[in-house]
Amino acid sequence: MAEKKRKASSLESDRPSKKPQTSTIKVTHLRGPDVAKPLVASSPGVRLPSNLSFDGFSKREPSGRGSSLLLQSSDHPTIDYAATESGTTDAAEKHVRHYIAVFDPASNKLKVVEAKRVTVRSTVRQVDNQESDGEEDGAETKPAPTPSRAALTQAFGTKKSKRAVASSAENRLLARDGENVDNPVSNAILSSIKEEDDPADMMVDAGASARANKPLPQANLDTTDITQVYDLSELVFPGPYRTTLSQMPIAYWKECAKNKKPVSTHLRFVATRVGYLTQRHLKQPDNPDVLLKLQILRYIQLLVEIHKYVSHLPARRPVARPEQWPAGTTTGDSALSTAFKARLMARFFPNHLPSAFNRTRLTATILALTLHVPPPVFTPGDTPKTLFAEPTDITLDLAMPHAEVHKLYRELGCKIEAMTDAELQRHGWDKVSLVSQRGAGGLADDGHGNGPVKLPRPKFAKLRFPVEFPRISAGRPGRR
Repeated sequence: MAEKKRKASSLESDRPSKKPQTSTIKVTHLRGPDVAKPLVASSPGVRLPSNLSFDGFSKREPSGRGSSLLLQSSDHPTIDYAATESGTTDAAEKHVRHYIAVFDPASNKLKVVEAKRVTVRSTVRQVDNQESDGEEDGAETKPAPTPSRAALTQAFGTKKSKRAVASSAENRLLARDGENVDNPVSNAILSSIKEEDDPADMMVDAGASARANKPLPQANLDTTDITQVYDLSELVFPGPYRTTLSQMPIAYWKECAKNKKPVSTHLRFVATRVGYLTQRHLKQPDNPDVLLKLQILRYIQLLVEIHKYVSHLPARRPVARPEQWPAGTTTGDSALSTAFKARLMARFFPNHLPSAFNRTRLTATILALTLHVPPPVFTPGDTPKTLFAEPTDITLDLAMPHAEVHKLYRELGCKIEAMTDAELQRHGWDKVSLVSQRGAGGLADDGHGNGPVKLPRPKFAKLRFPVEFPRISAGRPGRR
């Protein structure tokens, strides 16, 4: 059986009675054209500074029924604030009004006045390029704050846009301080600008900058010796170059030359040149210039074999360490240490990737070294006026198109020209050129039984003064 609810006692049920309100509050609604209306300001998404002060401006409407209000503040060093009367786009709030009430407890008076609603917006202050008219000559001015667009350009812009901003700033400073000859800022800017920009000099500077970004050996254009345009210290690694070239194994070549046996090699460039260089070295064993040319040829063989190995590797797969290379990758593996090969690979493949950029650097170095291999007839120790190389053999060894090899030779400053019969005979290239044409299929039957037909003589890559590089293309001209 459910328990009955207990009734509260009479003492507990008595509640204290409310105190009657004896005081009265007088409410006054202030209105009229002479009453200044307060403002309710809001700034969506922005926290306004607490010490911000505004200057008020009003403008009467043309109809004469009301006036528009504008508040402006420039107290912040880089930001301008402006407050305007804000309307509403919500139909429910179309007739909503805002009021502010002020209560005075001493007199029990409550004053209520209608308030206007304004919205505060902030904008980054732009640079004032013009000086005030009342500023005296020679007076120091504070530098204007950096505009937002220039700041964004310096942080995230391209090189072209950054140069445009810097040029605009220089022009602004020069225009402002042009009358003051002793201004240090103007003098510093003018000292950094050339008085006259020769178009030819500008093209030379642009060409040098473009070559510096290409995977090509750096040319020394200040020398008067054609052999030092591409010095061996710039082509042979690791340095010093004489120490590196002295490690090249040429004992097998010398042994074959003594026994009058042909050198077994799969490189056409080496096969057509090792014979006369080795014989010349055996006749003049104490001549360091002849020995150096033979060592350069052996170093070229090593680089071409490395080029063949990396050309068959994926461009995104790192090159294996030299001790992990397949057997027979380079000739005379036992004569060259793996540490030497590792240092050599670090020069041409610093990121260990056989990318097109790194392979081009290796190819260009090989082509520059071919210019240092002399022709069959040469005088050791003499400084030649022209360096030249016949590109047919090295093109076949590198398994590259002729057009690409010729283009790299031109990038090195060489001219692709044919030699006259007198030049071929003077340098001893007449017999070597005939052998190269036969090996490369240069002699063919004419199809009528008249015997072989001699093709045009091969062209040579010649390096001579003045060294001229391909001009930078200005691009396709735009429409007028």
